[in-house]
Amino acid sequence: MEKLLNVRQAAALLNVSQMTIRRWTNDGLLTCFRIGKKRERRFSEADLHAFLAGRTDPVAGATAAPAPNRPAGRTDGVSLGFANLHIPDGTHLTHLYLDRSEALGIQGFFVRQGLNTGETVMVVAPADQRDTLLDTLARDGIPVQDLIQQDRLIHGTGKQTPEQMIALIARISSSAQSGFRLVGDMSWTTVAGWSLEQTKALEESTNTRLAPGLLFLCQYSLTEFSGAQTMMALETHGFSIYKNKLIRLHF
Repeated sequence: MEKLLNVRQAAALLNVSQMTIRRWTNDGLLTCFRIGKKRERRFSEADLHAFLAGRTDPVAGATAAPAPNRPAGRTDGVSLGFANLHIPDGTHLTHLYLDRSEALGIQGFFVRQGLNTGETVMVVAPADQRDTLLDTLARDGIPVQDLIQQDRLIHGTGKQTPEQMIALIARISSSAQSGFRLVGDMSWTTVAGWSLEQTKALEESTNTRLAPGLLFLCQYSLTEFSGAQTMMALETHGFSIYKNKLIRLHF
């Protein structure tokens, strides 16, 4: 019978914190068994290696050389960094979520994957969510401050108008040497006081800029956004993630 690992052993095998292991299992991103009256977590070593195979090696230190540029029109797809999901290069996708911890988990995987492959990564979210993500990455051993200083990891809380935000994304993505990916929790647009029309203008503008080497992930909370806003999100993206399933959209 296969020996099962506890949380500490699983964390050591995946080279992350025990808190991260618990969060990933709570979010349904990492398979675990529950045993005994206390429902303690146990992990199959085979499951952990399969999970690890869906990710890349840990982010290199600040002095590591960046990965080479992605070849145009790569056909094997680009890893999102979780659940072994791959997406066509140059894709604009949305993640619809019910729980903040789920959103944070997806952000963390997505950001790590980009950093691991040498991409420039941009995070846009309300200040408290952004800070939680950066703190989580740092606790997991990611050299956050070094990457920020190198302009490999760029973060912000959004701009006041679509035009300003479009210009910022265009400037950063065009200067990225080894690919660019952006994750935005779109609740930042609510904080900024944007209308539905303004958010839609940003999403539609992103669609006009899609090209190999670019990847955009926009997160929408199903408990914070209206039905009209959620439908707009579905209509302006090529793919959607919901409960760790990737769905191609046909609007």
